[in-house]
Amino acid sequence: MSFVMSGSGMIVRYIDIVMILLFGFICSAELSQTSHIELAKTVELPLSNPDPEVVIFVGILPDGYYLFDNEKHRTADPAVLEQYLQQTKASLEESRYKMRVRLRANHDTPIRFLMKAAEVCDRLEVLKTFDVRVGSNVRS
Repeated sequence: MSFVMSGSGMIVRYIDIVMILLFGFICSAELSQTSHIELAKTVELPLSNPDPEVVIFVGILPDGYYLFDNEKHRTADPAVLEQYLQQTKASLEESRYKMRVRLRANHDTPIRFLMKAAEVCDRLEVLKTFDVRVGSNVRS
């Protein structure tokens, strides 16, 4: 069986060869211009595990009640919340964990209740974040 290439097939083959040569020259050629500026060199650091962290959720209701311990307990007294967070922080530090508190206020909760919980976290020197929901269906 003889294999005959037509004229158009041969042109396609030549284009393939030219493209391969072109990419070969591009890869082997120096693409950057010489410069008088010496760039900083990087150093590869060994991998390290991040600090283990536990997130504690505190819910805040519109009537000023704080929900904690997976919403099993509730109190209106910030001192009770502070005592719970302090005990939790101490037990986590024994296990070498860091603690972060996420304050989750209901959409119609007055800001003063949220700020009281934030002050508790500040007194205990605990990292805190606020959960908010941004959306188009927010009522004013």
